[in-house]
Amino acid sequence: MPDGTLAPNAPNVGSDPISRAEQALARLLFTLAQGRQGGHEAGRDAFSLARLAKRSELPMSDLLRYLSVLSEAGWVDIEDGERGLRLVRLTDTGRAQYSSLL
Repeated sequence: MPDGTLAPNAPNVGSDPISRAEQALARLLFTLAQGRQGGHEAGRDAFSLARLAKRSELPMSDLLRYLSVLSEAGWVDIEDGERGLRLVRLTDTGRAQYSSLL
């Protein structure tokens, strides 16, 4: 995009599994960062798993797999919220990683 942000629905440039995984991870970071920075969900600090799956256009099984990787890397926190919802938010490390992608 001209302003340096990653497009959330960028076309699949590569067709191999690694390229698709990289695109999905970038889309997740984009979705979480946009919630904090004034995107569609401006000011949202955390997303429920269901909302994050919808916004990132990922099946729940893929989302959980990618979140596991991002959590192990220290880029996201996954916590139990009110009413039994699991919430996901970017850590400072995740925000720095997102910024480095721009």
